[in-house]
Amino acid sequence: MVPSGKPKRASRAYVTFLAGDGDYIKGVVGLAKGLRKVKTTYPLVVAVLPDVPNEHRQILKNQGCIVREIEPVYPPENQTQFAMAYYVINYSKLRIWEYVEYSRMIYLNGDIQVYDNIDHLFDMPVGHLYAVMDCFHEKTWSHTLQYKIGYCQQCPEKVAWPKEMGEKPWLYFNAGFLLFESSLSVYDHLLNKVKITTPSSFAEQVNYKSYFLLLKRLLFALECEIAL
Repeated sequence: MVPSGKPKRASRAYVTFLAGDGDYIKGVVGLAKGLRKVKTTYPLVVAVLPDVPNEHRQILKNQGCIVREIEPVYPPENQTQFAMAYYVINYSKLRIWEYVEYSRMIYLNGDIQVYDNIDHLFDMPVGHLYAVMDCFHEKTWSHTLQYKIGYCQQCPEKVAWPKEMGEKPWLYFNAGFLLFESSLSVYDHLLNKVKITTPSSFAEQVNYKSYFLLLKRLLFALECEIAL
């Protein structure tokens, strides 16, 4: 019998994202092989944009992946300079929230390697979005004040945030890992946020942040579990 309050094991899955016809598929294949090697119980769903060629889709199916095509999500047009040029396609990742046939999913970027079985993360308490704190020392943060003064939310005791600069920056997470519960209402809210929110340099992450932090439903509980 499944304990009350926990999703059924059969309705869980890992999910990742793939766009284009480039070499990024190699990373997704590596992720699929890694999950298989550590003997995960759950399938890997790959959300693909229409520009992923049939040849690449077949490669993924041969690796045991469940391939699901999604339509692109585009942010409002403006002059935002994304931290990385390809971040603009990341808005399409929001589509994974409509996979409601899975009550719980773990999103992993295609460039992540799994070396140990992490199925136990599905058993974390429900009702939250779980993520990993981002590191402000990464190159993608080089345009920010945090990066320039050496401040990092992962180790704030090393370089204190200057009092004269006001309140500390909001907490930021790396969207390369997410543990979430699929929900059409959350999906609709996030898609509506895209329409009315000015894009930031970190693409869809601002939509997650504004929604889950304000609801106090974002937990940074996995920094010791996952290394990105």
